[in-house]
Amino acid sequence: MIKKDILFLGLNDKDSKIQEINTLEAYKIVMNSVAGVGYDGATVSECTGFYTHQSGDFVIEKSLRIEILFSDEKKTLELVDILKKAFNQETIAVQLEEIKSELI
Repeated sequence: MIKKDILFLGLNDKDSKIQEINTLEAYKIVMNSVAGVGYDGATVSECTGFYTHQSGDFVIEKSLRIEILFSDEKKTLELVDILKKAFNQETIAVQLEEIKSELI
């Protein structure tokens, strides 16, 4: 069994409530950040997220799904901190899995 982490990064700024960093630039920031914490790679894909703020406001936003195989908790937590600062996020959802996978 190996560890796989999936991060869900909303692209709307937490203060302005709009997307401040264009999607192509967001991909670049994510890829550089993933490499910067020492991961060899990841899969990044665009998706749409939605949620309700504590204020009751319903939000739909572009999001990035970042999948990391052979993950390490320390590296992932460091990555989350970096991405939260870079994208001005309150939180990033992190899904932790143990899966059977191999490189063939």
